[in-house]
Amino acid sequence: MTPDCERADRNDAVRSAARNWRRAGAIDEATVKAIAAAVPDDRVRAGPVFRVLLFIFTLIAVNAGFGFLSLFLQISDSKNGGVFAVFALVTGIVLAVATEYQIVPMRRAQGGTEAATSFLAIGYLMGAAAWLVFEPLKLDFRDALPVLCLTGAALAVAAAWRWGYPLYAGAAAAALLVALARPPAGRLLWIALPLAAAPFLLRLSESPRLPPAHRSSFIAVLMVALVGLYVAVHLGSWEEQLVEEIGEARLRLPPQNDTLWWLSVVATALVPVVLLVLGIRSRRYPLLIVGAGTAVASLVTLRWYVHLVPVWVAITASGAALVGLVLGLRRWLDAGPGKERGGFTAEPLFQDLARQRLLEMGAAVASFSPEARNLQEEPKFAGGGGQFGGGGSSAEF
Repeated sequence: MTPDCERADRNDAVRSAARNWRRAGAIDEATVKAIAAAVPDDRVRAGPVFRVLLFIFTLIAVNAGFGFLSLFLQISDSKNGGVFAVFALVTGIVLAVATEYQIVPMRRAQGGTEAATSFLAIGYLMGAAAWLVFEPLKLDFRDALPVLCLTGAALAVAAAWRWGYPLYAGAAAAALLVALARPPAGRLLWIALPLAAAPFLLRLSESPRLPPAHRSSFIAVLMVALVGLYVAVHLGSWEEQLVEEIGEARLRLPPQNDTLWWLSVVATALVPVVLLVLGIRSRRYPLLIVGAGTAVASLVTLRWYVHLVPVWVAITASGAALVGLVLGLRRWLDAGPGKERGGFTAEPLFQDLARQRLLEMGAAVASFSPEARNLQEEPKFAGGGGQFGGGGSSAEF
C-alpha cells in the first residue's frame, strides 16, 4: 500500500471505531465530529448496496467487452490457443493497472469497481498461466495443480499487500495448502507449518506498524492455516485420506487399531478445546471463532461414529444445551461486579449494533407469521324479499 492509502486505511479504522463508541454511548456526537475532522476521509466510497451492484456490473461489462473483442478480432476462432492466452494476459495486466489507477490516483476505496477489476485481473492472469502450464509445458493435472496454486497464491499475496484486500490473503493461504498437499509428506506440512507460523501471524495481526488492512490479512491467513491444521488431524480426513486425495498422493490407509488412528481421534477432540482455551485466555477472536467452528465439527464427527440417539434427537438436544449454556453464561457474567468477570462481559462494548439488528431482522423474517386478517369485514348478501304494488295495495315476494 502507498503511504496515502495506508493513512486513509488507518483514518477509516479510527472513524469506524468512533461510530461504534457513539452507538455504545461512550462518547457524544460532538466528539464523533471532532474525530472525523481530525482524521478526514479523502477516499471515494459507495454504500454497501451500490458497492455490490457496481461490483457485479463491472464483472459483466468487462467480461462482455473481452468476449466482444475476441469475436471482433477473431481471436476465439484462432486454432492457436496461444493468441487467446496472450490476449487474456494483456487483459489481466490492463485490469491490474486499472485497479492501481482507481485506488491510488482516483482515491477509490470500497467503491465496488476497483474490487471487481482486481478480481478479474487475477482471474485473467490465472487463465493465461493455465494455458502455459497445460499447453507448452504439457503437464498433467496432478503436476499442474501445485504450479497453478503457487501462481495464484503469489498473485493473491501481491494483491492483498498492494491493494489491502484480506480476502485475497486468505485465498492465498488456501492455495498454498493445496500446493503443499502434493508431496508425500503433505499432511505433516499441513500440521507443522500452521503450528510454526501461528505465533508470528498472531503478532503481525496485532502489530501497530501495519495498517488495519494488512493486519486483517494476517488474521485471514491465520484462520485458514488453523482450519488446515484441523483438517489434517481430523479423524474423517485421516480415514478418507483427504489431504492425500487433494494432492493425488494417496497413502496406505492404516487399520483402526493403529497408533496414528488413535492419535487422530485424540487430536480431533483436543484441537478445538486448545483453540478455545487459548482464545479465552488471550482474548483473541480468531482463535475463538475457529475453535467454536471446529468444536461443532468434532461434535458432528462424534455423532457420526457413535450412534447413541437418532440424528433429530442429537440436534435438538445440542440446540437446547447451547441455549442453556448461553443463558447460564450470561447470568453468570451479569452477576459479577460491574457485570463482568475476568475481563469478559455479556454487554455489547464498542461494537457495531447494526449486525445484531440484521440478525434480529433475519430471525423475524424466518419465523412463521400468523395468517393475515381482514381489518374490515365485507358486507354480505342477505335476501329479505322485495315489495311491489300500487294504488294503495302492496305485496311481498
